[in-house]
Amino acid sequence: MFACAPDTVYLYSQSHGAARLAIRCPSLAIDDPLLTADTWNPEVEAAAQAASATITLMGVDTAAIMALPWTIDRLAFNHQGASLSFQLAHSIQFDGPRSIRLRTCGERHYATRQEVACSL
Repeated sequence: MFACAPDTVYLYSQSHGAARLAIRCPSLAIDDPLLTADTWNPEVEAAAQAASATITLMGVDTAAIMALPWTIDRLAFNHQGASLSFQLAHSIQFDGPRSIRLRTCGERHYATRQEVACSL
C-alpha cells in the first residue's frame, strides 16, 4: 500500500478529445500487488501486473465526478517531484460522498528516485 497527499489529481478521457479535469484530492492510496511482488521472479511480476491496482481517492467531490459527461481513462498526479500516471479500467466505485475507488489496467512501473551524495 502506498499513500500520499497529492493535493491535485488530473482525470483524463482520451475518447472525448483528451478531456481533462483537475480535482482537489487531500488523500490518495494505491493498493497494488506489484508493490510487494518479487520483481526478480518474472512469473510473480507478470501475475502482479495482471492483477491490477486499486486507487482510492479520499476527500474528493464525488458529485462532480458523477456529473462528468465522459468516462475516465487515465489518472495522473505529482508526488515529490515525480509525475505518476495510471491507465484506468472503465469502472468507478463510489464509496460515499467523498471517496471513490478506481481500478488500473495495463502495465505499471514504479521507480525510486535516488539522491546523489555530495562529498566535500
